[in-house]
Amino acid sequence: MYEMRAESTDDRCELIWHVVAKDTIAGTLCGGHLAPRATPDEPAVTAATERYCDPCMAAFGTALQAWADTSRPKDPA
Repeated sequence: MYEMRAESTDDRCELIWHVVAKDTIAGTLCGGHLAPRATPDEPAVTAATERYCDPCMAAFGTALQAWADTSRPKDPA
């Protein structure tokens, strides 16, 4: 199972959501590292934006497709 975790940007006005790799505590699919089980700092403004990490989402899509390809029943033809 994969886990999504948010990280505050340096200016704390934005949260970026990463996908944490299955085999690590804090390694993300984009190659970054998050503090283990850390709660992100509260954004400095209430209207802060949030976004997904594009490299994490691309890697997750690839992993999900690979799982789907190996999980499909074989065609008995």
